[in-house]
Amino acid sequence: MLDVSVLPAFLIAVVVILVTPGPDMAFLIATGVSQGRRAAVRGAFGVTSAMTIWVLVAATGLGVALTQMPAALDVIRLAGAAYLLFLAVTTWRHAGAAVTEAIAVPNVFRRGFVVNLTNPKVALFFVAFLPQFLGSAGENPFGQMLMLGLMLQLTGLVADIAIGSAAGLFRDAVLGRRKVRLALDAAAGTVYGALASLLVIEVARH
Repeated sequence: MLDVSVLPAFLIAVVVILVTPGPDMAFLIATGVSQGRRAAVRGAFGVTSAMTIWVLVAATGLGVALTQMPAALDVIRLAGAAYLLFLAVTTWRHAGAAVTEAIAVPNVFRRGFVVNLTNPKVALFFVAFLPQFLGSAGENPFGQMLMLGLMLQLTGLVADIAIGSAAGLFRDAVLGRRKVRLALDAAAGTVYGALASLLVIEVARH
């Protein structure tokens, strides 16, 4: 039997993780301000799709093994830093691009997928925090994890679409001003670069 009594506390935890700034949120905001609402929505679906892997990792017990290997988590952090740095360079190179060129930027879904997959905050949430909400479903942890993971994905998708769309709406208001677009794109690239640096620093401290 699934234990639904843990849902109130779980949903509070979900809200906390969703509003906490991190690579996923930075990616969606940066995508919205640099490429528009449609791109941000595609990115949000990419982020949510990657969560499926983390749900399965937690549900199958692989997450427990992962927590026993700090080096593995450091690899995730470094992979995330490398990809964020790639996004930073790409964003800086296309800063202030013509509207038609910016909207046509491909692979936004894939970028969202990789950003989430290499997001250490998400990894730690699934492998270390999610198991705390098994409740009385200890005999059926797989089903409980799938239920919680699905709720997190659906809630996260709604929040991610809202965040990315809000950023896209802001961009829509300044589409005709190249200097503003240039500033927004530069800011997005800087955020990516800063997050990459923070991840590297975090690994160095371990």
